[in-house]
Amino acid sequence: MGAISTLKRRNLRRNSRISFGMVSNEKIFSNETCERRCDDPDTCISSTSRTGLEKCVCVGDYMIQGEDCIPQNQCSCFAADKGTVLMNGESYVNSGCTRRSVCSNNQLIEESYHCSDDATCDVRDGVRKCYCIDGYEGDGVTCTRKAVPKDCQELYVDGSSDGVYTIYPDGWPSGIQVYCEMESNGGGWTVIQRRSDASVDFYRTWAEYKNGFEHPSRDHWLGNDYIHAITNQKTYSLRIDLTDSNSSSYYALYSSFSISDDADKFRLSIGSYSGNSGNDAMSWHNNKPFSTRDEDNDGWGSYDCAEKHRGAWWFGTYYTYGASYSDYCRNSEYCCDLFPVGSGCAYCAYSHLNGDYDGSPRGTNIHWHYLSGYDCGLQYTEMKIRPV
Repeated sequence: MGAISTLKRRNLRRNSRISFGMVSNEKIFSNETCERRCDDPDTCISSTSRTGLEKCVCVGDYMIQGEDCIPQNQCSCFAADKGTVLMNGESYVNSGCTRRSVCSNNQLIEESYHCSDDATCDVRDGVRKCYCIDGYEGDGVTCTRKAVPKDCQELYVDGSSDGVYTIYPDGWPSGIQVYCEMESNGGGWTVIQRRSDASVDFYRTWAEYKNGFEHPSRDHWLGNDYIHAITNQKTYSLRIDLTDSNSSSYYALYSSFSISDDADKFRLSIGSYSGNSGNDAMSWHNNKPFSTRDEDNDGWGSYDCAEKHRGAWWFGTYYTYGASYSDYCRNSEYCCDLFPVGSGCAYCAYSHLNGDYDGSPRGTNIHWHYLSGYDCGLQYTEMKIRPV
């Protein structure tokens, strides 16, 4: 057969169903070099015709199936929702993640599809499917909780450095942001309180101390609900770092530390003391409930210790000094933790780390009783816990 005339080629392009010579139904003369098959739609089959010349090809929205050139929507694994032919083993999930189409042995299988309660329907990297939410792993249809850190110690063993992390103590699947101190004092410490300047007001309500306030990277109180959750899943030690107005540093270490829940007023439980702070100023508060200016649990009916000391702590029944000590306890720098009562003075705490920073009224300072240096006016405090 001689060469096909230009006119005939034009007619064939206009009417692809005409068979002429070697041109099959639905094929056209073209200089395109890529044809695709229904059973392998992603692979380009290169023509063996001479480069640059028109040839008889199956292109566009048509694909090869057997010896035929057919519209792609007639291929066995055509996914109508997607508008393309699936590869063998490929799947496609519809827009609501309620149905999945799977190409298996070049046959399209339609099946129901539903996301786990712990997953979301999303498109990522061009693939729509169910994806497990943060903290969970799986195929999206089934999601299980990942092994997540309960405290900073569990992060420390993985080689983490100082910084803010999310931990997942028992009862808090959504996680809690905390500051982890990893590079000093053996590492693995979860910080629950910090004071470094006067920028944050610690004279707060019960709800604020319950839920916590300020960001854990700055001066803050973590929150009594969170402290309770953490300290009741393991046995924790407590370390308190103190810096006085002369920039001298001290610490107090307690063998155990925990607080009860809201119903029991976040009652303190604390173990034995060691350190160089000069005095065990926390054991006196053992088994005492927490108090704030609007939640008085100190056991002293006449006065609200949280109000008098302008803070929140595990205050207890007061101790008073009579009129004979009036001048001393009202004026001596060593009695800065006392507040005036009648002609004398009193106090409700051997320690109080949530008082006013540089507080001027008597008894309102941050203080640690019988510190080796000056009791009051502490310039830095940090409370942190770690599993025993």
